[in-house]
Amino acid sequence: MKIRGSQTKRWVIGIVAGAVASTLAIAPSQAIPVRSEVGVSATEIVLGMQLPQTGAASPGYKKVDDAMRAYFDYVNSKGGVNGRKIKLVVKDDVYKAGLTISTASTLINKDKVFAMVGSVGTQTHISIIKDINRRGIPDLFVNSGYSGFYIDPKKYPTSFAALGTYVVESKIEADFLKKNYAAELAAGKVGILYQTDDFGRNVVAGFKQQGVIFPAANTQKFVAGSQGLGLTAQVQALQKAGVTLVVIGAVASATAITIGTAAKLGFAPKWLVTSVGSDATTFKTILASQGQSAAAAAFLLTGVISASHAPSPGEDTDEFVVAFKKINTEFNTGAADDKVWDNNVLQGMNIGYLTTAALMGAGKDLTRKGLIAFMEGKGATLSSAALSPLSYSSKTHEAYNSFWIGAYDANSVLKPIGGTRVLNTTDSADGPITVSTYKRPAIAADALPKVG
Repeated sequence: MKIRGSQTKRWVIGIVAGAVASTLAIAPSQAIPVRSEVGVSATEIVLGMQLPQTGAASPGYKKVDDAMRAYFDYVNSKGGVNGRKIKLVVKDDVYKAGLTISTASTLINKDKVFAMVGSVGTQTHISIIKDINRRGIPDLFVNSGYSGFYIDPKKYPTSFAALGTYVVESKIEADFLKKNYAAELAAGKVGILYQTDDFGRNVVAGFKQQGVIFPAANTQKFVAGSQGLGLTAQVQALQKAGVTLVVIGAVASATAITIGTAAKLGFAPKWLVTSVGSDATTFKTILASQGQSAAAAAFLLTGVISASHAPSPGEDTDEFVVAFKKINTEFNTGAADDKVWDNNVLQGMNIGYLTTAALMGAGKDLTRKGLIAFMEGKGATLSSAALSPLSYSSKTHEAYNSFWIGAYDANSVLKPIGGTRVLNTTDSADGPITVSTYKRPAIAADALPKVG
């Protein structure tokens, strides 16, 4: 915009007068803000989020935003972050990239968000990540484990993960298979079902990196969002191939549909499911919609193997679980079904906790550049509910590098296989798998993060 004539004179006088007034009003040691940051005022920080609140992928995932907002409301009840209240603006993208583009535009141009936080989905986020990074908008704690978003910060300098990458997780799961199902692997009795996007391909890449390659006859795929068709053809093909263990690299709704369909076909292999696809509540909800009783669904889930970087939500004595459940009960204003405690609610709470910590760490003079600099410089020092450390640095924007392997018991709680939880650590490249020695710091009595 160009300013001419008397308008220029008034504009200059206004700036000078404002600067003098500001100088008189503050202590000499305080910095004078050059300008206000988008989405930040003296009283508020506006954050944006996208996820499927409706559609085939929404069961389970639609609970994450309510849990995040509940934690932010708790923080706001304690005075907010440096006197500012956190406002979360959420858009439903139905897990469709076209809608993700339009809703992101609304969040950025209309709602004027300071940062994106906790957005869900790999293929949906691919459609907007370049634009978000081009604009310099912090893209924090993305709910996707796709390694391509995080391993090269020069490509996506503002994006940071909320999950361990699918490559890291799959490497650790492959190592588990090699140690515990060597005979089945040798006999070609292990198969895989995965969604044909970067999520699914990342899962396959992790297994391949560890030398676990699935025969063509044992490999089945589906397009993300098409699981509502039942995946019958894919399940029948795996059954015909005679596999006795199936790896599932897909969202939680697809996992439930796959296992439910297999049960109807009399196909009962061992199942190994990626962490984002194994939520117990989502599993039961999907099967209930197909006429399965809660008891029948619990029976089908029993014995399913999965991995996690966090405590199981069913661990009632875990201090983070105890604290977050209390906040969820008191502050979650979502629908009754969306408030039911599970992995998704735990994840939403944990992202809320991490976001609060990052905003605190970025300081009172909150800027986008300052927040990104904090995440790269000190983000790895943050603690959370996870049992794994964070990996953030200027060289990688990956989150958790450690997973433990468990199986669901009759009460739908993921329990460590062998009775003792062992966290294994690796990277998204060709690094070795080692046992983690990380000890999670305790949560504070007020359940607020403490940032040094």
